[in-house]
Amino acid sequence: MTSGRPTTSQVAPGVVVAALIGVLIAAQTRLNGDLAVAGAGTLLAGWISYLGTLATIAVLIAVRGRTARTARTMRERGRWWWYAIGLCGIPIVLGSAYGVPIVGVAIASVASVAGQTVAGLVLDARGVGVPVRLPLTGRRAAAALTALGGLGLAMVAGSGVGAAQAVAIGALLFVGGAALAVQSAGNGAVARDSGDSSIAGLASATGGTVGISALVVVGMLTGALASTSVPTDAGSWYLYLGGPLGAGIVVAAAWAVRRLGTFALTLTVVGGQLVAALVVDLSRGMGVPWTTSASVVAIVVATTLGITPRPALARAR
Repeated sequence: MTSGRPTTSQVAPGVVVAALIGVLIAAQTRLNGDLAVAGAGTLLAGWISYLGTLATIAVLIAVRGRTARTARTMRERGRWWWYAIGLCGIPIVLGSAYGVPIVGVAIASVASVAGQTVAGLVLDARGVGVPVRLPLTGRRAAAALTALGGLGLAMVAGSGVGAAQAVAIGALLFVGGAALAVQSAGNGAVARDSGDSSIAGLASATGGTVGISALVVVGMLTGALASTSVPTDAGSWYLYLGGPLGAGIVVAAAWAVRRLGTFALTLTVVGGQLVAALVVDLSRGMGVPWTTSASVVAIVVATTLGITPRPALARAR
C-alpha cells in the first residue's frame, strides 16, 4: 500500500458525484411525493419510480452496447444478494413519497441522515463496499456528532404536524436512511465484483422492482389501492421522472462509494441533498425555518470532517 494521503484530484471526482447524487435525491423525493399526492398514493408512486429506474438502466446499458456482456456477467457471476440489495431502497422511496408532502423535502431529508450516518460508520468499520476497513476515528466521530447535531437543529422547529405523526415519519425515514446506506455499500461491493457500476444498478433495481411489485399485488388483492389513480394529463408528465433520476442515483452511488466509503459518501450526498431541498421547498413557497438552514451548514462541516479517504480508496476503480 502506498503511503501518504490521496491528492485532491483523486478525491474531488467522488465528492462532486456524491454532491450531485444528493441533488438528484432531493428532486426525486419531491417528484415521488407529488405523484403520490396527485392520486397515485405512496405505494403506487414508489412502484412507478422503481419501474422507471429499472427501464432507464436497461436502456443505458443497451445504448452503451453492453447488453450481452451484462447478461453474461449476471448469469455467470451474479449472486442472490446482488438483487436482494435492491430491497433496501424500498423504505426510503415509500417513506419519502408519504412524508415529503407533509413535512417538506428539507426536513424529510435531514431526518434520514441519522440512519445513514449510523449505518455508514458501521459499514465502513466492517469494510463493506470499500477496499479497506475505515475504523471509527476521532475525526469521523466528530463528523457523525456534527451531522446528528444538524439533524437536531432541523427538527427543533418541527413541521407543523402532530407529535405522533412527526415521530412516525421520522422513524420511517431513519430506517429508510439506514437501509439506503446498506444499499450504497452493497452496490459498491457488486461494482467491485462485476467491474461495472451499471451492473450493480441493474441488479439492485431488479430486486427492488420485484420486491415492491409484490407489495403492489398485495395492495390490489386487499383493496388498498382501490382509491388510487395515476395522472394521465399532459401537464403531469414530469411527475414520472423520479424513476430515471433513481437510475442516476443508484449507478453513481455504486461508483462513488468505492472512492469515499459509505460514511463520507452519505455526508456528501446529504450535503447536496439538503441544499437542493432548501431550494425546492423555497421555490414551492414552503416555509424553511432558520434551524433547517443551520442544519445545512452543520452537514457541510460534517462532510469536511468525514472525507478522509485512504490511498486504497483513492486508487479503487
